[in-house]
Amino acid sequence: MYSITEAFVEWLADAGYSASTYPPKDGDEFVTVQRTGGNVSDLVDHPMMAVQTWAKTEPRAEEMATAIRNLALTGARPDGVAGIRVNSGPYPFWDESTRMPRYQLYLECAAQVIE
Repeated sequence: MYSITEAFVEWLADAGYSASTYPPKDGDEFVTVQRTGGNVSDLVDHPMMAVQTWAKTEPRAEEMATAIRNLALTGARPDGVAGIRVNSGPYPFWDESTRMPRYQLYLECAAQVIE
């Protein structure tokens, strides 16, 4: 079965990022991906994806988020994704629990036809 979240995790890993659906226990920098909503129309999935970059410094977290934004707009897309539009971001999204700088962007996608 196709998973848009796993497609994004694999896409980010292929781009050289340590990516998952949740923060790892340890790590200097990583990226998390979550589906936050979206709709289905004409049998096409239109997910809203939150991509969060975590790093030891705020400039590095912002740099990672900007690079991912640019990749989403100009590079190869995740498997099964026909189009990506940046809804918002990157913007700072501080995490109190880890005290790590974090940036976030929201991506709207047109994903593969629902089977």
